Order: sequence, then C-alpha cells, then structure tokens
Amino acid sequence: MGARRTGPRKFDPPIRGGGIRGGRVRTSRAERGASWAFFWAIAVVAALLLAADIRAARTGPAEGGGDDPAGQSAEDPATDEASAADDDDDDDPDDGDDPEAGPDGDLEPSGPRSFTIAATGDLLIHGRVADAAATGDGWDFGPMFSLVAPILSEADLAVCHVESPMSPDNTNLAYYPAFNVPNQLAAAIAEAGYDTCSLASNHSTDTGTSGVAGTVAALDAAGVAHSGMARTPAERDRLNLIDVNGISVAHLSYTYGFNAGALSEARSHLANLIDADEIEAEARRARAAGAEFVIVSLHWGTQYVREPDAYQSGIGPRLLASPDIDLILGHHAHVVQPVEVIDGQYLAYGLGNFLSNQSPQSCTGCPAGTQDGVILHLAVTEQDSGRFAVAAASHTPTWVDRTTYEIVPVLDDPGGRDPAVMEASAARTAEALQSFQTTVPASGPAAG
Repeated sequence: MGARRTGPRKFDPPIRGGGIRGGRVRTSRAERGASWAFFWAIAVVAALLLAADIRAARTGPAEGGGDDPAGQSAEDPATDEASAADDDDDDDPDDGDDPEAGPDGDLEPSGPRSFTIAATGDLLIHGRVADAAATGDGWDFGPMFSLVAPILSEADLAVCHVESPMSPDNTNLAYYPAFNVPNQLAAAIAEAGYDTCSLASNHSTDTGTSGVAGTVAALDAAGVAHSGMARTPAERDRLNLIDVNGISVAHLSYTYGFNAGALSEARSHLANLIDADEIEAEARRARAAGAEFVIVSLHWGTQYVREPDAYQSGIGPRLLASPDIDLILGHHAHVVQPVEVIDGQYLAYGLGNFLSNQSPQSCTGCPAGTQDGVILHLAVTEQDSGRFAVAAASHTPTWVDRTTYEIVPVLDDPGGRDPAVMEASAARTAEALQSFQTTVPASGPAAG
C-alpha cells in the first residue's frame, strides 16, 4: 500500500503497484518496461541489506523571468509495528513449518519496515505553459507529466512543490511576476502520482487569500495532501501526516519570504515562514502526534546559482541536526543544487525546475540549467534503533521540452529529441547533485 493522509479525505486510500489510486487508473511499470521496477527493487533490497548490516554491527561482529522580480537572494528573515508476511507456499498451511512463524504459530515481520520517496522541484506555471495546456473548455496539464508519471507512481510517497497559487474559479488569471494559475493543475498533480505537495513559496501570497484558498481547495478536491498554506489558523495547525506502508510520515513546508510583502499577524496563517525555532517545534509536535519520519521542504536560496548560499548553508545543517527532522528538500533556485549527507541524513539543497518556461531563450539571466529538473529517489528503512533513515539515493534527470512542455526523463526519452541536448542536461544535473561529493547515481534504462 502506498501513501494516504490520516483523517478524512475525498478519495479512497491509494493502492500501489497498479490499479486504482485515489479514484484514478494508474499506469503500471510493465507498460513502460521493467527497468524502473527493477531500480526500486534494487533500492529497497539495498536499504534492507544496509539495515541488516547495522543490526549485525550493533549486536556483534559479522517567461522570461524568474519568480523573484526584485532578483533578490534569500535573506535571513527575523509505531505501529507492521506485520507483513508472505503467503505460505506450502500445500499444507497448518504444518507448522513456516520459518517466519513464532512459537505460537503467529507470523513475525520478515525484516525492517521501509518505503520509497520520489521528490521533485518547482512547478512554476508561466503563461506559455498555461497556453500549451489550454483546451476548448479549460486546461489540461496532464500530458506534460505523461512521461514521468509512471516513475513518480512507482514510489510509495511522491512529493511535489507547487510554486504558483491557483485561482478558485479560474478568473483573473495571471503569470509572471505575480501568479494566479488555472486550478486544473491540481488534477494533473494527482494524476501524475503525487501524494503530497509543499506550498510555501515567495509566491504563496501573490493573490492574497484568494490564491491560498484556491490552491488548498483544488488539492483537497484532487485528494493530494499538502503543507505550507492555510485558509485559517486552525488549518495551519493541522499536521500533514501521511500513512505510507503503515508508517506515519510528516511533511512540513516553509519559505524565506513573500514577493507581495510581509504578512500581518492576523494573516500570518496564510503561508509558513522559515524560522528555525518554529520549524523544530513543529517537527517535535509531529513526532508527538506519531510521525516516524519527518520531511521538511524549504523554499530558499539564490536564483540561478547552483551552490548553496550562506543562508542555506547555515540553517539547513542546523535543522537537520534536530532529532525530529529526517530529510530536507529544497526549492527556489530554479537550478539543481547539491545533495549533502550530514551524519547519515540527507539535505537536498535544491531540486531545480520540474515544470516551467525558463530557459536561456526565454529569460535574461536564465542559465541552461533552468530547463533541467530531477526526480530524487530515496529508499528509507527502519534502523535497529527503531528510527527511519534514508539508506540509498539515486536520481532521474529531467528536462522540459518547451515545444510541448512535456517533462522528459532524459535517460529514457522516447521522443527522438537531440541526444546531445539530452546528454548535456543529464551531465549538468549529475554534476550539480554530486558537487558535495555525495554519491547520487543516475537511474533509468540508459544509466549504465
């Protein structure tokens, strides 16, 4: 079983591995080839083997514009045990020879619990992207995700970042520098296989309460969990807890600031600001509510700059040192930034643009890397201590084809695009991710 939000939701809990998810048909890996399923199987096996090694070691030897019109860089603002067991293949289910059975014949867990994550970068809907999605009676962003949806759907938990607020009724639409985009984006997010999205960004309040309300309502209607925006203080205080394979995962979201100006105290609930003390307190609250793994999404950094800035390098490691935070996913720079491993925990400084119109041809100052994106794959497993940690990581490099705005997995491109362009994009992404000497190998049929 895959991820589902705790509490009431509009759709049935999703079912992993094909079939119906949230009331929609999922594409199976068999229809796209066996390579992606093979990757996830290897990742999970690697995670389980690593957990076993840890146990052994402990028990004995063995549009032309960016999203910040001022061009400013970010500044410092003031278990339940799962008892899964394979079916007994013996002809006699009562013979008592099941090696997994305990002294009373009850099945015991065969190994540590685990799950997989697929995380992606900014969804920044510029005017040309919306125009490409326009239909006779609305907008359909689904085709833009069609090549990556099977990859996202293979993960137990797929995490997105929505940077463009959605209109409640698709009126007063606007794009750069202030965004108010069609709310059909939410349906495409759900169909692509995402389970939860971070919403806090410098554009969260571009259209005030209207954009916040439109975004939250659209994702709720699509059955996608979210964090970072809220219509009321009570909604802000509601934790985003997701059930992933019987494991409770919390997803939190914060931004460095807002293009529309600071929020008053009465409106501070609309979107979450980065404040280290408050983030640590919220993570503790999530743990107290039963979260076994806590993900924090941070909108931060300097636009178009691959290396983390001083703000990121200061607050990121501090937050990751909290015993209540397990993983940090970053956004906003619009280029892929490094992944760093600190004391065994992963900090992804920036996942680049997953969908946008940015490129050197569309905006002054936009490097080639603004067309690049990445799907970061993480295998998470239970440690001997009972805590969960990322045990293996890899990536799928992506690239936005600005003729159709399809998100292309560049190592498995079925569209006959220029191989030199695909190779250059893949090389930029691999170099960016691993510039801190953290190994994040590419995955996919052409990864070698």
